[in-house]
Amino acid sequence: MDTISLDDNQTLEAIGILADVLDGVTEHGGLDTVLVSKALRQVIATKSQPAFEFAAKAFNTLDPQVRRQVAADADDAAHDAVGLRGRVGGFLSTPPRRAQAPQQSTTFLNALNLRARRRPKEA
Repeated sequence: MDTISLDDNQTLEAIGILADVLDGVTEHGGLDTVLVSKALRQVIATKSQPAFEFAAKAFNTLDPQVRRQVAADADDAAHDAVGLRGRVGGFLSTPPRRAQAPQQSTTFLNALNLRARRRPKEA
């Protein structure tokens, strides 16, 4: 089994996408897919090569049809994630605008100030 770098954020993101897809499988060994998903999430949490090898072996125990469907769904999900990142990338990289203080009613404040100026001074 080839070793992969578990310090690469894109690799960890791909593992997360695969785990998410596995969570969505309800037929044909749904419990098994949940267990594999948990193993993949453990890989993300620990960045451990032994955890990765365990998750890979667990994935390979799934029904071949389920593995093919999960792989296809994960590929679609990864393409969607890249597309979404491309669409919002510019939006997220722009600096946020400074929040402006809400403008208070100057008419009300002016009326209060004028009222205070019109009061007769007491002697």
